[in-house]
Amino acid sequence: MNRFAGQHLVKRTGIMLASVIVMGMGVGFFMLAEMGSDPFSTLNLGVSSKIEVSFGTWQAVFNVLLLIVVVLTDRSKLGLGTVGNMFLVGFSADVMKGFLVNVLPPAEELGFVVRVLLTLLGVSMQLVGCSFYVTCDLGMAPYDCVSYIVPERTKIPFRWWRISIDVACVAVGFACGASIGIGTLLMAFCTGPILPLLNRYVAGPVVGGNVEKNSM
Repeated sequence: MNRFAGQHLVKRTGIMLASVIVMGMGVGFFMLAEMGSDPFSTLNLGVSSKIEVSFGTWQAVFNVLLLIVVVLTDRSKLGLGTVGNMFLVGFSADVMKGFLVNVLPPAEELGFVVRVLLTLLGVSMQLVGCSFYVTCDLGMAPYDCVSYIVPERTKIPFRWWRISIDVACVAVGFACGASIGIGTLLMAFCTGPILPLLNRYVAGPVVGGNVEKNSM
């Protein structure tokens, strides 16, 4: 994990913090559009509504539980980025959703086309943000750690493993009452194939360094 050891730490830290906030803002757009969210957020939105706590609070709690699993399997993927993602994404989503509901009408008044555009914006923010924070190599969120640990240890292709766990998250979230839609489908089936390309051709050139490991 130390491909960038000693290299541009301030720059990478700034990019990482900005990227996880962008990811949270993307979830905020998903929440407003009500056309589904990314799989991990779908899981947490469903569970948080079921147990009646805020999305940000539950996501932080669940991330801590996943963190325990990662610590026991591969600590090398943990770092400042892990902490940033665990807490900033969920709370950034809560803040963004609160802002959007004050400046835009409810989903049912927005119209189908506007809701689709908001969803696509959320998808783009999630994928690009995820790519930059992973490429900064300052530690991954527990969920993303699992996405990489299993392929590395079993040789299961990253894209197929990611699709599998994303679908599982969607199923659990839906069972708990979370809405699913075009946003859910796009994130579930596009993250695996698209994330490695973004790592190599978008985030890699900006961050600098070798991105082979994150381009599985």
